[in-house]
Amino acid sequence: MNQTLIRWRLKELMARYDIRAGDLAKTMGVSHNSIANLRKAKTMPRLDGESLNRLCNALNYLAQDLQGEITPTDLISYTKDSGTPTPVEIPGDSGRSSLNQKKNPGSTDTQTQSSLSAA
Repeated sequence: MNQTLIRWRLKELMARYDIRAGDLAKTMGVSHNSIANLRKAKTMPRLDGESLNRLCNALNYLAQDLQGEITPTDLISYTKDSGTPTPVEIPGDSGRSSLNQKKNPGSTDTQTQSSLSAA
């Protein structure tokens, strides 16, 4: 089943808060085409932290009738994939996964050990 798990909601937010693409582009200092591409995206586009921060700041600055503030979590919605097996359902796992197993508190791997000793 091919379903969108993480949906990009910029278009919805812009409509809700009456934000025009041209105003957003100008506020962010990017081209109108960049904003058009972000608006058209159905799934979350690749954005670095600085770009995401600038986008949220610009949305908050331009938003009409905003109560609270727009954060990155407002820009995405997540739907759990019903086809993904839970750790108990993984064949050959006999009900246990590496997430459920407790580590021996006295054991650490070599990389962790060297990181700790360097600190």
